Amino acid sequence: MMKILFTASILGVLAAGSAYADCPKPDSSVNIPSGASATKDEMIAAQRALKAYDASVKSFGDCLQQEQAAKIAAAGDKASKSDKDKINAEYAKRVNDEIDKDQKLADKFNTELKAYKAKNTG
Repeated sequence: MMKILFTASILGVLAAGSAYADCPKPDSSVNIPSGASATKDEMIAAQRALKAYDASVKSFGDCLQQEQAAKIAAAGDKASKSDKDKINAEYAKRVNDEIDKDQKLADKFNTELKAYKAKNTG
C-alpha cells in the first residue's frame, strides 16, 4: 500500500512539473519597416505585430511564473533556499531576456515612427 501511495505521489509531482513545461517562447520576428520609406499601412501593421508580440511576452511571463511555482512546489521541503534561489534566477533570466527583446523592438519602432512622421508632416 505504501509503495502505491509513494508511486502515485511521484507521478503527481512529475505531472505538476510538466504541466507548465511547455511555455511557448514568443516569436520576436516582428518586421519594423523603415519610417523614411514605409506606407501608413506598413506602419500600422508593424504596430499591430508589436502589440501582439508584447501580449505574447506577457503570456510567456505568466506561464513561466506558473512553471516556476510548480517547480518549487515539486521540490517541496527538500529544496534549500539556495535551490529555490537558483530556480527563481533561472526563470527571471528567461522572462527578462524576452522583455529586453520586446523593449528593443519597441525602441526601434518608435525611432522609425518618428522618421515616418517627419516624412509625412512636411
